[in-house]
Amino acid sequence: MTTQFICTLNDIIPEGGVCALIGGKQVAIFRTKDDKVFALDNFDPFSKANVLSRGLIGGTMIKTQLEDGTVSENEVLYIASPIYKQRFDLATGLCLDDEAVKIDSYEVSLEGDQIMVSVKESMAA
Repeated sequence: MTTQFICTLNDIIPEGGVCALIGGKQVAIFRTKDDKVFALDNFDPFSKANVLSRGLIGGTMIKTQLEDGTVSENEVLYIASPIYKQRFDLATGLCLDDEAVKIDSYEVSLEGDQIMVSVKESMAA
């Protein structure tokens, strides 16, 4: 794993996203209103376009049935594609509207005000 500097936190407006080219691949980096940062593929598999960094951040509650029969509710932050509006979990890349579809997510961290994204060695080369 290689960690790469992308930009500073203030380079991304709250509830916004930017796109970075990492190893020839477009990666969308998002900042929430409470300064959490996430990184996903910028490629929207439904529209076949690199547009997710221009999507809208939202949140929803997802119900999950546990093995003991109880139901757990968890808040999920998502990015909605600006083209057809499919929602992708910001933490995992799973499509909330079609569970058969998932995009890559990347480890992202803040070092001071610098946004760092961890990528596989093969992508960073």
